[in-house]
Amino acid sequence: MSRVIFDHQPSAPQFDLGRADVVCFVGLVRLLDPKPTLPIALQGWLSALGYGGDQITQITNVPVLLETYAAFTAIFDPGGSAKSRGTDYLAAAVRSFFAQGGRRCYVVRVGDPVIPSDDTAPTKDAADQRTPREIKRDALLPSTLSVDNQAPSWTGIANLNALQDVSFLVVPDLPVLHASKPQGAVGQIPSIPSGPEQFVECSEADRTPKEALIYPPAAPRLSLSDYGAWASTVASILNYLVSDSQMQQPEFREVQLVAALPLPQDFDVATAAENPSGAELAQDVHDVIRAQMPEIVLPGDAVAPGNISSAFLQLAYPWLKTTGSNVLLESLEPPDGALAGLLARNALTRGTFTSATKVQPAEIYDVWPQLPANETKSSAVPLAWDNATPKPLIERISLFGFTPDGLRLLSDVTAYPGESYRTAAVNRLVSVIRRAARHMGEAAIFENNGPRQWAQVQSLLQTLMTRLWNLNALDGATARDAFSVRCDRTTMTQNDLDNGRLLAEVTFTAASTIETIRVTLAMEASATSVQEISAIAAGVS
Repeated sequence: MSRVIFDHQPSAPQFDLGRADVVCFVGLVRLLDPKPTLPIALQGWLSALGYGGDQITQITNVPVLLETYAAFTAIFDPGGSAKSRGTDYLAAAVRSFFAQGGRRCYVVRVGDPVIPSDDTAPTKDAADQRTPREIKRDALLPSTLSVDNQAPSWTGIANLNALQDVSFLVVPDLPVLHASKPQGAVGQIPSIPSGPEQFVECSEADRTPKEALIYPPAAPRLSLSDYGAWASTVASILNYLVSDSQMQQPEFREVQLVAALPLPQDFDVATAAENPSGAELAQDVHDVIRAQMPEIVLPGDAVAPGNISSAFLQLAYPWLKTTGSNVLLESLEPPDGALAGLLARNALTRGTFTSATKVQPAEIYDVWPQLPANETKSSAVPLAWDNATPKPLIERISLFGFTPDGLRLLSDVTAYPGESYRTAAVNRLVSVIRRAARHMGEAAIFENNGPRQWAQVQSLLQTLMTRLWNLNALDGATARDAFSVRCDRTTMTQNDLDNGRLLAEVTFTAASTIETIRVTLAMEASATSVQEISAIAAGVS
């Protein structure tokens, strides 16, 4: 024996429901060449979850657990390779996630990144009239044929069914998949080389070291109609996350969608003059907010394609220049990966129920476009959310920008048009309580529904809320001032008792600008679920 080689195989993944920092990335990324294989322990874990052998060997539509960026680059192309076209947005998002301090994520690959021929190349199936770009876009969404709710039929974000510890969902390819070709000025004829072909004698190869490859073409930019299609896809994802369990669909109300707000198309004077209708001209991000994020809250949690105002959505803007964004078009990176990393590090170091604006970003040196000062300053007066008045971007979007202390995250807000859940930290706090209550409900689901069980559930919830109060997540001089828990006959009707439902009411004061939040938890045969959440705004911004 000449030598001994130790090949370390990591143990099979384990879910930790106490974590609030885990991110799931779903999108387009290339595999390394030659084609890699997943670690044996991870393959066994995926098989135990019900995934088929072909999915595992092809590393497509399976959640790949990653805890280091080196683990990502051992399987996936990080961008900048010979096959890259500057659209490796998922790879860039994962890199930024770990660079900002993220520690655990899943990557669900649904295909290869977008290439220029995706708009024109024919599909293999003559009956399928979609372009390759449209096929890639649809692959991100759950298949309508997935009626058996089994792992082999899960596509795109439906893989959340297999993951119990995800708190954030990121789909970095949404902007490039919805960006149409910019509309040029009329009468401009492209210059086509003419004349006979000429050949020159090959010279000796240049031995000068090559500089880093850059991609000068413009980053994806959307027209107003493109934004409509983008909002429709975002709405589909949000509706999947908040699906009603009574409709035999999954429910992921503890998962926050973190998305980049796409850049608007830029139009020169000639193009604008030759398109007087203006139907396609997105001149300002406020036009997008007015069209796709109106100050209207629909009944329940469902969102319409023309209204993505939701507490389950956190939009990030503007786009970033980072130490790794040179592998992308125009060297601009969507900010969703960096924001997810900041939220993850904030959850690990300060608590997910605190604002991530206190966390110092890393490896970000510029933003595009530069925003005027009036967009990056919070309003000095309480905001009115029902009059459709223009509001600074900092009030509607999680903004990156410069401060005297350097480049920072200026706001940590959701797309909710109001004070109740506009602060993203409040929505994350509710998610923590929801997940913990669901986990406790699963342990008590087979107990008799009576006073003994009511007292047990009330005690468990009181312990949970006391711990959150000790962590400064709740506001109050004493625990009694910070929250109250009730689980008795006053929280349930006779009809609830006859149908085996247990209802507990938790009222608490978040350590934020919210005055009071009331959460009603219902335990049925399918374990604990949230039935009603209402908040009373404090009347301050």
